[in-house]
Amino acid sequence: MKKVFSMLIISASFLSACYYDNFKELNPFLEEAVCDTASSTIISFASQVVPILQNQCSTGSAGCHSASSGRNLSTHTGVINTYTGAKLLSSIKWDGNASQMPKGSGAKIDDCSIKTIELWINQGKLNN
Repeated sequence: MKKVFSMLIISASFLSACYYDNFKELNPFLEEAVCDTASSTIISFASQVVPILQNQCSTGSAGCHSASSGRNLSTHTGVINTYTGAKLLSSIKWDGNASQMPKGSGAKIDDCSIKTIELWINQGKLNN
């Protein structure tokens, strides 16, 4: 009897571990974040590109791409002087033509951020 009871407990724990949640089904009224990178969208360096660089490239005072690092991505001038558009894109896309950024990370930055930076570069790398 103990064996049967133990087997039921073990079986129940395995079955409960197989539950699958689908965010959209559980939250039908919540929308996922939208990546607005249509070609007609004007990308702002200050409000869209800088936050990506700060979050992903560690542009703070001790970061990989701070003003004191020699590869400054903390200002518009630093970005323009440090990387060509093609090299920056190659690094964040991990296409094999430049070193992968962020360095030492197991994953590249998200697709929306990459598209935002790519659109900003294609729009002329404006300081806006």
